[in-house]
Amino acid sequence: MLNIFILASAISGATEVNSSPSAQQFTKWASVKEVYQGPIEPIGSYDAGCLSGAEKLDKDGPGYAIMRLKRHRFFAHPAMKDYLRALGQRLRSMKMPLLLVGDVSGPRGGPMPIGHNSHQTGLDADLWLRMSQKRPSRGQRESWGAPSFVRARKKLKKNWSATQVRLISAAADMDSVNRIFVSPPIKKYFCEHLADKKWLYKVRPWWGHEEHIHVRLSCPSENSSCISQSALNPEDNGCGADLAWWFSEEADEKWAKIAADHTPREFPELPAACEKMVR
Repeated sequence: MLNIFILASAISGATEVNSSPSAQQFTKWASVKEVYQGPIEPIGSYDAGCLSGAEKLDKDGPGYAIMRLKRHRFFAHPAMKDYLRALGQRLRSMKMPLLLVGDVSGPRGGPMPIGHNSHQTGLDADLWLRMSQKRPSRGQRESWGAPSFVRARKKLKKNWSATQVRLISAAADMDSVNRIFVSPPIKKYFCEHLADKKWLYKVRPWWGHEEHIHVRLSCPSENSSCISQSALNPEDNGCGADLAWWFSEEADEKWAKIAADHTPREFPELPAACEKMVR
């Protein structure tokens, strides 16, 4: 039922590192400020990989704005850059507010010391559920909060609206998307109101994601060093037993254990090609 491969990666801000040699590795990767000048290539997996030839995202794109610039996590594989531009343009054509983009990847991808286990190959991006009627100033990009749209892990708050429904619908209805992680009650809403949509199978419940959605793109076909997450079955919209589990006592117990676990993260075992990028 649970895929531990992506368990901690979806709980933003819930993971920490200590002062061990493992922590030193995290710090080394976090100190990198420039992209790796090589072929454009995502290497390894979403939670144990890196990115050669990353592209820096403009802080303001068509229909979107990058938030939290001080984190320096606005680098992406070109496929993600194209995705964000296409989504921003689509939302703008729909007369939607401005999309606010959170963490994407570091300059060379790789492990982040806090916040995520994934986002390591430039193919993951966090999109805030909150949208904006105006472009935020540099100060607002750091100070604005991303409010939760979920109460007690199982119910939507009153701030949930057609805006969030249209945002997720537009984000999921693109061929390059492998998965979109959302809070369980958000998936439940779509199952109850939009169960016939062909893209719904891509929208999957996961821990956290009460204030943002996590978009994951499939590995580009030309990049053989990239390990994509297994494809989902388009015939299974995910509205059956899998969804019901998230509202069970077993899920409550699992969440309690996750929330209480403060074990420091271990630095992942990276492909040799990644190790060469940061010395």
